[in-house]
Amino acid sequence: MTNLHILKKPVYYSTAYLCTAAIIGLAAIYQPILSVLGAAVLLLLAITVHEPARISYPVLLSTAISVNYIINTDLFGIEIISLYKLGILVLLIPCMLQNGIRLKLVYPILALAAMLFITIFFSDWHPRLSASLSLKAFIGLALPFVFLLIEWKKEMAQRHIQIICLLPLVSVAVGLLLQLAHLYPFLDVEFTGAVRVQGANIAPHLAMLAFLGITIALIETKRRPEKAKFFYFTLAANFAVLIATGTRGPILAMLAMIAYYFFDIVREYVKGKAMLIIPLLCSLALLAAAVYVQWDNMTKRSFERQTGTGIDLSGRTEAWAFFLKGVEGSPMTGRGLGSVTVANDGSLYKGFVVPHNEYIRFYYDSGYIGCGLLFLSLLIVFASIYRVLAPSIKVYYLAFIFGFFLYSFSDNTLSTVQFIIPFCWYLNCLYLQSRLIPNKEDVIP
Repeated sequence: MTNLHILKKPVYYSTAYLCTAAIIGLAAIYQPILSVLGAAVLLLLAITVHEPARISYPVLLSTAISVNYIINTDLFGIEIISLYKLGILVLLIPCMLQNGIRLKLVYPILALAAMLFITIFFSDWHPRLSASLSLKAFIGLALPFVFLLIEWKKEMAQRHIQIICLLPLVSVAVGLLLQLAHLYPFLDVEFTGAVRVQGANIAPHLAMLAFLGITIALIETKRRPEKAKFFYFTLAANFAVLIATGTRGPILAMLAMIAYYFFDIVREYVKGKAMLIIPLLCSLALLAAAVYVQWDNMTKRSFERQTGTGIDLSGRTEAWAFFLKGVEGSPMTGRGLGSVTVANDGSLYKGFVVPHNEYIRFYYDSGYIGCGLLFLSLLIVFASIYRVLAPSIKVYYLAFIFGFFLYSFSDNTLSTVQFIIPFCWYLNCLYLQSRLIPNKEDVIP
């Protein structure tokens, strides 16, 4: 009887897979992109059933692609980005069950839950805000912070860090394939004439991936010197990608880290580490080449239009003023979690679904109280990680976190998949690996 049950189980799986494959085949006639997506999901589900741990790699790699821009459609009335977030959570549930979770870094999720509570009982609801929209905003914003909680194995955590550093290159490679298949343009040409590489994203999202790839590689070259060649390669490649996107915010956000990197490498060179002259000269050459190649693009994006600020901020100052004015009547509790996404009444460019400033975004949603709770929770998480780090990388880490806070002034760092998921994933891996070797140089043997 037991043997018969064991024999039947693979038959059930095979039948389910065959039926699903038939449906995908029929869908290919009408919706080829959705059918490809369905085939990928089917493959991932098969991997999840048999190898739960391995599913983390394709899930992490998927953040290199802005699916909501490439697949510009809804499915059963549900936005594709919402389905994507739900899908990666479902795929990782077996991973969580296998590896376990820890609640040490759960504070951002609790803060968002408090913001939802404030919305229900105290906020001055925006006329277009609904309870379902607020709940959807909570789930979408809280989900990336789940990646702070998973207890990855040591070897897997290190592979994840390396994958994060490769995400910009994956986006570029997939973007080229999409361009060849005439499914999505590899380049974006703005009205100013500036040409921006966007890969399998939009240029700002690719820039987010590149920012993380560069700053994380800088930390890892110090933390894992035996892997320095790999991280120096990804650092240089990601810097080239970042410059090609023509995005200004991440460049400004990483200036503190780059300045300390040059200071640190010169200091070590003076102490007698002569081989460091190679990465030093290569870094200077890369910076000079970047300035030369992108000077015209940056000039067009910054000074093509005459603005009151003197520098073209792509409409951000107007958007910030609009959202700040909209919350004037409820500064303590805001207009409700998710209300910022329905606040643009057509007065602003349609791209400003949110204000491209996370401080204003959460101030609008939950006022001083909710916004304060969220960023306080982030500070607690960052401090918890800082305490377990090796002394040699603590300044790099502080510069990394400073860059995050600075970047959040000009873009949607907490609400864009291409930033927040790899960011949380890396912080978790860094915490896990540093905790394994407390008070020592954090080098994995």
